Amino acid sequence: MPPVAAVSLVFALVLGAVLWIYVLRLSFAESALSGIIAILLPPLALVNILAHRRQDRELVTLTGAVILLICTAVATA
Repeated sequence: MPPVAAVSLVFALVLGAVLWIYVLRLSFAESALSGIIAILLPPLALVNILAHRRQDRELVTLTGAVILLICTAVATA
């Protein structure tokens, strides 16, 4: 694996973990059921949070950064 792909993948994993914690915080703030869904099914939690994307710009920015880094890692591997 080239160094660029490895570094991109590590950053994507770190930002993905930060994104998941952020989604957990927002989901539990909305309701306990949303929080449990965020723990068990993180992709479904992202779909649930999309309704609040205008208020939470950081969520959209983090998601875009993670997707961009994963695409960079895959393209250079």
